[in-house]
Amino acid sequence: MFQRTLLLAAVALAAIGFSERDLSACGDKFLLLGRSVSYGNLLKSSKPGNVVLYSTPTLPPAFGDGRFDLLMTVAGHHLAVVSDRRALHGALATGKIDLVLADGVVSRAIADDVSASSAAVIVPILVDAAASERASFEKDFGCILRLPSDSRKVIDALDRAMKLRARRAAPHAD
Repeated sequence: MFQRTLLLAAVALAAIGFSERDLSACGDKFLLLGRSVSYGNLLKSSKPGNVVLYSTPTLPPAFGDGRFDLLMTVAGHHLAVVSDRRALHGALATGKIDLVLADGVVSRAIADDVSASSAAVIVPILVDAAASERASFEKDFGCILRLPSDSRKVIDALDRAMKLRARRAAPHAD
């Protein structure tokens, strides 16, 4: 009797051991999936572009201390920083600028100049703005960069702006 039980246990273990079935636990499947995605790829932009940041003292410190520059590089965007209208006009004159980032007040002040001289999309940077203010900017500009926010949300906002630019630049089929 003992030999028979031992033989059945050995056969069962052999069947399980040689089975091609994956017997990993639920969480292990997500761990295996996550191994194929590197951290650097999580922050890649789906459509990298040429971005101009209109720098003013009212922008958060992350825009002046190199953190935003690093995020744009990791995402694949090419970033140029300007701090006055003449430099902005010079950058726009190249015809290669896709997005112009500026705080809310500056965004409204430069809107006519940017739309008259390029196909670039202005992305207002709003810090701790009320819902009504965010809605107003979103209506006027089509997209906003809402702060505070994590890096992935910043990249997602810029991806939406690049898609908006592509839609605006595409010829309308009638």
